[in-house]
Amino acid sequence: MPRVQILEKSVAERIAAGEVVERPASVVKELLENSLDAQARQVTVELVQGGTKSLSVSDDGCGMGPEDARLALERFATSKISRWEDLCSLHSYGFRGEALPSIAAVSRFTILTCEPGAEAGTEVVVTGGVIERCGPAAAVPGTRITVEDLFFNTPARKKFLRSPAAETSQVVDLVGKAALSQPHVQLRLVSNAREMLHFPAQMGLAERLGLLLKVDAGQLVAVEAQVEGVSVRGLVGLPALARPNRTGQFLLVNGRIIRSALLSQAWLEGFTPLLPRGKYPVGILSLEVHGELVDVNVHPTKSEVRFANNQHIFRAVYRAVARGLEAHGADTVQHQTLEDASWERPEPVALPWDPPEPVREAPEVSEPWDPPEPARPAWQPPESRAYRSPAPAYQPPARERPARSYATTPQSLELFRPLSVASEEPTPLAQLHDTYLVALVRGELWVVDQHTAHERILYERLSHLAPLEQGAQGLVIPEVLELSPLVAELASERASDLLALGFELEPFGGNSFQLRSVPYGIPARKAVPTLRGVLEELAEEKVSVRHHTAEEWRERLRAMMACKAAVKAGDPLEKHEMRVLLRELLEVEHSPYCPHGRPTRVRLDQATLEKLFHRA
Repeated sequence: MPRVQILEKSVAERIAAGEVVERPASVVKELLENSLDAQARQVTVELVQGGTKSLSVSDDGCGMGPEDARLALERFATSKISRWEDLCSLHSYGFRGEALPSIAAVSRFTILTCEPGAEAGTEVVVTGGVIERCGPAAAVPGTRITVEDLFFNTPARKKFLRSPAAETSQVVDLVGKAALSQPHVQLRLVSNAREMLHFPAQMGLAERLGLLLKVDAGQLVAVEAQVEGVSVRGLVGLPALARPNRTGQFLLVNGRIIRSALLSQAWLEGFTPLLPRGKYPVGILSLEVHGELVDVNVHPTKSEVRFANNQHIFRAVYRAVARGLEAHGADTVQHQTLEDASWERPEPVALPWDPPEPVREAPEVSEPWDPPEPARPAWQPPESRAYRSPAPAYQPPARERPARSYATTPQSLELFRPLSVASEEPTPLAQLHDTYLVALVRGELWVVDQHTAHERILYERLSHLAPLEQGAQGLVIPEVLELSPLVAELASERASDLLALGFELEPFGGNSFQLRSVPYGIPARKAVPTLRGVLEELAEEKVSVRHHTAEEWRERLRAMMACKAAVKAGDPLEKHEMRVLLRELLEVEHSPYCPHGRPTRVRLDQATLEKLFHRA
């Protein structure tokens, strides 16, 4: 008996399916691309339990006759190409002829299709790659493909599927990208009988992009350039919309959504020097490249391409972005005109546990580092972050602070009780760059990062809520949150974890939620932006394959909530706010580091100073 054997057809088809079908989203991708290749103008995607139970894609495209419908389920059967040279002038999404047979091999598959003007349609029913029925059926023009029990015959693959909500989020992302690549096509996504996305054919590209990114379309700048036969067009967000990752970037090559480190880097360099390190622009860039200069047959999912000349591609993207921003006059700050400027100093940042400053009945002697306030000039422009005037800026007296938004209930009083006995009172000396506090603490010189220090304090406060379910305060008037479909799905999935930390969310129709309570450790005025930031950051990590227990999720939520609600680098603090922050930092556990591992302060004791000055 020879050791080399030809695999049975059913085994070969299941193995081949592993390259094309990874999860429900990959099935939707292949079916959606087939609908677009069929010149569909209306496409609807329907999911049940994230597609793990069933999914369907319906379109009003050209449909198929009986012979084509049956032949389409054979491997390497395609209407897109007929010879190798066709790859040099490819204008369709699919071309391999592997998608339908691969999907049908690992599911219960039904295709119902009809050509325009035909007397009847055709229905083909397949189970695990075996055709069970093929015959006439009543159908409207177009095609509807239903996939049920995905991976029913490959349990080893099925157990790696994630939760229905996580699988749904993948499809939401996919349909959103398709809506950008085909702005003239109406696209709908329905999950568990609830419409999550709807892009009418009349909705333009800017409006679609603004909806997906949750930004105002007016903050998007049109860009365009042509270099060595490469055409680039698109919309990019202003620098203020930049994100800490590349999730807001969409790249198309000849109408196909792709991933490309080369194009992302060219896009980023086009923003130089408008973005700080660690920030990435958002928007959509579409490239038109001659078929002979790009190879799309690189990856089974067709998500990667290879260019014949990387320099031309890089230069085209860079020029389009840089020139578009320059023509728009984009800047890193928003400038005020003389007519709408108020010239008033913004309210100082308030720490959540900071008591009102006592009223002084008599002038006090100024400390060496606290000079008396200068006489107010007749008129003085504000001090800009982007430009520091050589003349000392006017500093008006501190205003009376508004009433705190949290209630003084027994629970809140318990929350703000010191975690330990206070030590020697720290003495703040100065604030450097509105970011670092210089202070004398226990005979040592400390330089404190105000953000990481406040982050650690808030984290410990949230960690000491016991029981967790009672660590919240109700809002008199609930706040309404409008979330993107992806973030709304995550909010529904993690509602119990959010409630355990004090955020009570109630569905309010569509992708909206009512926020009815907030944690005591977070000021009510910061609760909504804090929660929104936490949910958006978690949604961006939807592709993570790590499984988190309920307690791990709560710990991650605590850390993220503390980070979002803490004072930021660049926030000016009053002297008493510095003192309170330093005092609370001395009282919390693990104060040398924030929850993410960054240091909160640098200590310079006598021994260290003597070494620095060569006295040791």
